[in-house]
Amino acid sequence: MTPTSFRRQVARRIRKARWRLGLTQEDAAVAAKLSARYFAEVERGHRNPTLDTLHAVARALKVTVADLVDVEPDRRIDLDAIEVEPVPAGRKPKRVRR
Repeated sequence: MTPTSFRRQVARRIRKARWRLGLTQEDAAVAAKLSARYFAEVERGHRNPTLDTLHAVARALKVTVADLVDVEPDRRIDLDAIEVEPVPAGRKPKRVRR
């Protein structure tokens, strides 16, 4: 998936989350503390929002950031389940063998 197609899919999910609540773009922008123009550009996939912006949008739309960005659910890895030993600065981590 290209970065552009990823951004468009995230934008589509933002739009669906907004529609689910019956909000206008302006109402959603106010709730997320964003300008209406910027929110509209994010929702159309024309802007690349920061994590802080995605967090604000998710809260305003009563979903999680994961709900907005999880466009490839079949490829999920449970990173919390991977155990690694603490790493000295500048070194690669070693997996804990079970």
